[in-house]
Amino acid sequence: EAKDLEQGSAFHQNVRILASDEYVRNFGFLSLHVANPGAAQKPGESRLNLVERNVAIMKSIIPNVVKFSPNAVICIVANPCDIMTAVASKIAGPSFPPGRIFGSGTCLDSSRLRSLISKRLDLDTSAVSGYVIGEHGDTSVPVWSSVQVGGVPLLPSGQEPSKVHDDMHAAVVQSANDVIVKKGYTNWAIGLANAYIAKAVLNDTRAIMPVSTCIRGMKGVTHDVFLSMPSAIGATGVVQVINLPLTENENKKLHHSADTIWNIQKDIWEGV
Repeated sequence: EAKDLEQGSAFHQNVRILASDEYVRNFGFLSLHVANPGAAQKPGESRLNLVERNVAIMKSIIPNVVKFSPNAVICIVANPCDIMTAVASKIAGPSFPPGRIFGSGTCLDSSRLRSLISKRLDLDTSAVSGYVIGEHGDTSVPVWSSVQVGGVPLLPSGQEPSKVHDDMHAAVVQSANDVIVKKGYTNWAIGLANAYIAKAVLNDTRAIMPVSTCIRGMKGVTHDVFLSMPSAIGATGVVQVINLPLTENENKKLHHSADTIWNIQKDIWEGV
C-alpha cells in the first residue's frame, strides 16, 4: 500500500509515506495517530458484535502508540467505535491527557443525515447544519430540534419529528450495511470524514464536529462511556465539548444509547 501510494507522489503535495510495524523507529514524530485496527464488519453484523475481537487487538496497539508517540493525538476509527475509544483511553491510563483520545464517532453519521436532508430539499449539503449524537450505530440520536437549513430551523419549536424524519434517520443507520452488502466494506465516506478530522487536528482549526468522547456527567449520564457530542477539535484533540440543547425525548434517546453501550462494555471493562 505504501509503495503504491508513493509511486503516485508526483500528483500530490510533498509527504512522507512510510510502512512499518516498528513503532519506536518510525513513528516517534507523530502528531496524530488514526487507529483503525480490528476485524472487518460482516454484512448484517452489528458494530457491537465486534467488541471482543477488537478489544484484544487494541490492547496490542495503544501501549506502543502511547510509549513511542507520547505527544500524539489518537483518533479511534475501529468499530464498535465508542467502546473501542473507551477501551483505548483506559489502556492509555489516567496520566494521558483528557481529550487526546477520541473516536470518529457520529461525524460520518451527521454527514449522512445532512446529505439526505439536502438531497430531499434539492440544496447543497453545506446549507444544512445539524448533528447525530450518541452511539455510532443503531442507537444514534438525530437532534432534529437543532437542525437548520440556511439558518432556519427545520422543525418549528416544540414540534416532534414525523415518520419522514424517522425514516431518514433509519436510512442513516442502515447506510453502512447497504454499502457493505454491495461491495463488502466501506471506505470512501469514512476516509473523507477522517481526513476532515485530521485537518482540524493538524491545523488546530477548532472546528466543531460530533466525535466520541467521555460524556460521563453530561446530560445526566452516569456510565463511564464515550459517545458523540459536538466538540471543538484542535491540536490537542477535543478542546471543548459543546452542551447541545436537547428536547426531553432526545435526552431520553441519548440515555438509551448510553445504556446500550454500557450493557456491552461492562462485560469487558474490568479486564481492560
